[in-house]
Amino acid sequence: MLTNIGTTTAPGWPLEITAIASPAGARVAGEVDLATMPLFDLALELLAGCAVDVVMDLSAVTFIDIGGVRALAQATRRVRDAGRRLWLRDPSAEVRRMIDLLGWAALYDWEPGMSLATSAAVVPLRAERKPVPAHRLMVSASAA
Repeated sequence: MLTNIGTTTAPGWPLEITAIASPAGARVAGEVDLATMPLFDLALELLAGCAVDVVMDLSAVTFIDIGGVRALAQATRRVRDAGRRLWLRDPSAEVRRMIDLLGWAALYDWEPGMSLATSAAVVPLRAERKPVPAHRLMVSASAA
């Protein structure tokens, strides 16, 4: 369970991940990018290994790149395949913007009370931008 990781940071990394007990999950604060991806992946792996539904609070994320959004989608899929949910809680404007730009809102489980419209209403897509198909950016099962 996540109660053992407490607050996890690495020297020089602008990312902090804190375990939360009720409901089970983690709070992410800071930047999710290539430099901090190992720590973010570890948190997602721990959440995916839980035997219950879990929550990832993204309200304090100040930046997320496409790798972070892809990792969230892959973890969500793994947890769903196990019959549970990884709920995204209160994603920051930066997280919503990246998800909306990619057109991936339907790939995630939003915490009850949030809807797909909640994300799109905050950061509307420009009409000329087409969503990137998820299969083009996600590692296929055969390549993994």
